[in-house]
Amino acid sequence: MRSQISVQEFRGRVGGVKVKPVDTTGAGDAFVSGILYSIASDQTIFKDEKKLRKALYFANVCGAITVTERGAIPSLPTKEAVLQFLLEAAVI
Repeated sequence: MRSQISVQEFRGRVGGVKVKPVDTTGAGDAFVSGILYSIASDQTIFKDEKKLRKALYFANVCGAITVTERGAIPSLPTKEAVLQFLLEAAVI
């Protein structure tokens, strides 16, 4: 999954991550939860392209982790799981 940015100041795309999907149920919910978390944490992200890209990538990871397990609710990742995924992806 990749995300598209389109705000007044800038446009572009944010890449996703590759995972082996098991069940896509809940991926959209996880993505929306991830972006809402980022907006609630820093309401200035729409004024800073780097912050917005980072928030969208975080949301993409939320969705990606969710599809690796079965079921919408049991597969939703914790913040810690997303941060661990990001940490491991940065090392590789």
